[in-house]
Amino acid sequence: MSNKIPDQAQLVIIGGGIVGCSLAYHLTKIGWSDVVLLERKELACGTTWAAAGLLTQLRQNQEMTNLAKYGIECFAGLEAETGMATGFRQNGAVPVCQTEDRKKELLRAAAMARAFNIEMHEVSLKEAGDLVPGMSTDDLLAAFYLPKDGVTNPIETTRALAKGAKMGGAKIFENVMVTDIKTEKGVIGGVTTDQGDIKSEYVVNCAGMWGRQIGQMVNVSVPLHAAEHMHAVTLPIEGLKKHFPTVRDFDGETYFKSESDGILFGGFEAVSKPWGMKGIPNDIMYHELQENWDQFQPFMDCALTRFPAMATAQIRHLSVVPESFTPDTAFMIGEAPGVKNFFVACGMNSVGIQSSAGIGRAMSYWIDQGHPTEQLWPVDIKRYFPWQQNARYLHDRIVEAVGVLYHHHYPNRQRTTARPVICSPIHDRLAANGAAFSQNAGWERADWFAPQGVEPVHQYTWEKPNWLEYQGEEHMAVRDGVGLYDLTSMGKFLFQGRDAEQVLQKLCSNDIAVPVGKVVYTPVLNERGGFETDVTVTRFSEDTFFIVTAAATVVHDYDHFKRLIPEDARTAITDVTHAYAMLAIMGPKSRDLLQALTPADLSSNAFPYGTAKEIDIAYARPWAMRMSYVGELGWELYIPTNFALAVFDAILQEGKKIGLRLVGMQAVNSLRLETGYRHWESDITPDDTPYEAGLGFGVKLDKDDFIGKTALLKQKEEGIKRKLVMFTLQDPDIMLYGSEPIYRDGVWMENMTSGAYGFKVGSAVGMGYVKSEQTISEDWILNGKYEIEVEGKMIPAKVHIRSPYDPKNERTKM
Repeated sequence: MSNKIPDQAQLVIIGGGIVGCSLAYHLTKIGWSDVVLLERKELACGTTWAAAGLLTQLRQNQEMTNLAKYGIECFAGLEAETGMATGFRQNGAVPVCQTEDRKKELLRAAAMARAFNIEMHEVSLKEAGDLVPGMSTDDLLAAFYLPKDGVTNPIETTRALAKGAKMGGAKIFENVMVTDIKTEKGVIGGVTTDQGDIKSEYVVNCAGMWGRQIGQMVNVSVPLHAAEHMHAVTLPIEGLKKHFPTVRDFDGETYFKSESDGILFGGFEAVSKPWGMKGIPNDIMYHELQENWDQFQPFMDCALTRFPAMATAQIRHLSVVPESFTPDTAFMIGEAPGVKNFFVACGMNSVGIQSSAGIGRAMSYWIDQGHPTEQLWPVDIKRYFPWQQNARYLHDRIVEAVGVLYHHHYPNRQRTTARPVICSPIHDRLAANGAAFSQNAGWERADWFAPQGVEPVHQYTWEKPNWLEYQGEEHMAVRDGVGLYDLTSMGKFLFQGRDAEQVLQKLCSNDIAVPVGKVVYTPVLNERGGFETDVTVTRFSEDTFFIVTAAATVVHDYDHFKRLIPEDARTAITDVTHAYAMLAIMGPKSRDLLQALTPADLSSNAFPYGTAKEIDIAYARPWAMRMSYVGELGWELYIPTNFALAVFDAILQEGKKIGLRLVGMQAVNSLRLETGYRHWESDITPDDTPYEAGLGFGVKLDKDDFIGKTALLKQKEEGIKRKLVMFTLQDPDIMLYGSEPIYRDGVWMENMTSGAYGFKVGSAVGMGYVKSEQTISEDWILNGKYEIEVEGKMIPAKVHIRSPYDPKNERTKM
């Protein structure tokens, strides 16, 4: 390694684990040679060294699968490229199932694998036993096989990546401690170390367990926390197959890997043990914690069942090490909010080895191009909020987060720890009315309402969950009567100033130059014409606009808007999410209910769709916006928070006269899907354009230039090759949850972006994109034969260009 650090570099990487070395390697592959990597001690000495080195291709969605698949490709050729051994081997993997629900989950996984061109298939228990001699299958229901999964040596692979980076011109320095990060006007300027300063244009935080401390140097929230993580290695066991496939016993919380003619085994316990509550010491390396055989007992119990020879095997070593986990058990990458050119790649949640190559490649392109070149929102650091770096919150959540990796990944499964965080003003009223709560972005939201005598507790399944009946009643109340739901969690911004309209016209594809009181739905696009977000914009006054966005994207959207306000513009954006509650009254009887509560004229002539007015309700003056996300007549009431409780009570009291039903988020989701309303992150992403998504009405090409206009003009001229469509199933008993593969005439298209049960149409409904190498037309779409693969079975489906319910969207304008 080099000795003296330079005084400047184009980019500085903090942290020499496998992720930092992968990033340096991949940056040099695309021509970035002025790269400096700083490691406080030795390469791979923090967490990387202790990893089991498991490589799997299939993850929970296509985005994460792409990253993991690339890891296999990258590591397969790394030794030949660098001349350094890596220990890479494709020995395969055998996931096993002890329960029917696990089998259903893996059947869905196998369907995804086939769609993503990954070999995964069910094998008989005898075949599983032949693949892994010595493994007991007596208590198993099913087993699967992924022949291309593998293993690698974490330390050797890290060193090979480091050598590859140096071959490309990167400089790597060990025993250099970063003590501060310099910024100027919110832009990275360099780092301070214990051996001097380095000026740099970019800084990337790859500091692993120390990532939260590094983030605090620039006031960036990097919410991760260390937990004790453990595995044991046995002495050689007679009769084992050398290099047998990795066994993953999810129901037993344990994995088994071939190691020096013995077994390396560990796992992800349901209740983990946080570590480092007083901070992570800067001087530790290859650090092991005190053995904890009680904590390890669940893995030992599984091992004794799965491999009977373990009863007489000797444990050579129990390794207990600290490793970082995040609140949602997904890693975080990308440019941090609030600081230009400060990037993060931390919080690997025990999948850092398998994801490192994909992260390095994705991050290198992101830095080079100025935007991600693949859909990465599920792991984007901007999904996190500043409050999530709260130490107590992280400690309490990480107790659960470790085990989530091997839990049943049921639809809508909720975390149970570190709750509640944020409650709406009417939370207690909803609880008293039987609400079962889900959590989104820290907010407790009524998910569904249990009738009297029924406990409001989620019971998860891959079939019809325990709340489906009550969700259906709520759904139909909105379709045929009137319902009220609380979406106080929605993000809310004030966009103000003399230049506010001019700036918004540039940022939004729809026309924002509207009269006071007009509500506009608009895509917010990138230069490629893809959705950075979609919002509603209401003109409150000549120089004040009110923007509403999703709860989960507040940090992302606020940062996006703020970065794009020109320095000389007389404009400011303010996050007022917590200043307003939002109650929605929806359904064909919503006008009758609301009219009984206000003297304002709510007729369509006086109060048409897409308008907003301040009206009197109870003793408050909320903004009433005639918009709908559920496809029915209704109003969204934006109420100053301290007035919300009295307004809710007044609505509920009056609503008793006409059968008002409280409605939860499960019904809101099924209502919006049935009527074809899109959801950013799942149905529309930065890679999807309004024309592909069927939202071209939100684009006004005749106005002055806006971001994405050039790309949309080109696409409109050339035609589209992808289109978001809807599906209903012919079998009313099959459920769709999203991610199911779509086939047209036997050819995989893409996977479902969203799915739910459509109670009005009488079957599951879903959205997904169909595609062709040629320009597609409605006739091409309608002339295909469609099937959706659900748990290994091809289910006939009917395609819809527009929503199966109210395709002309007429009911909102009643």
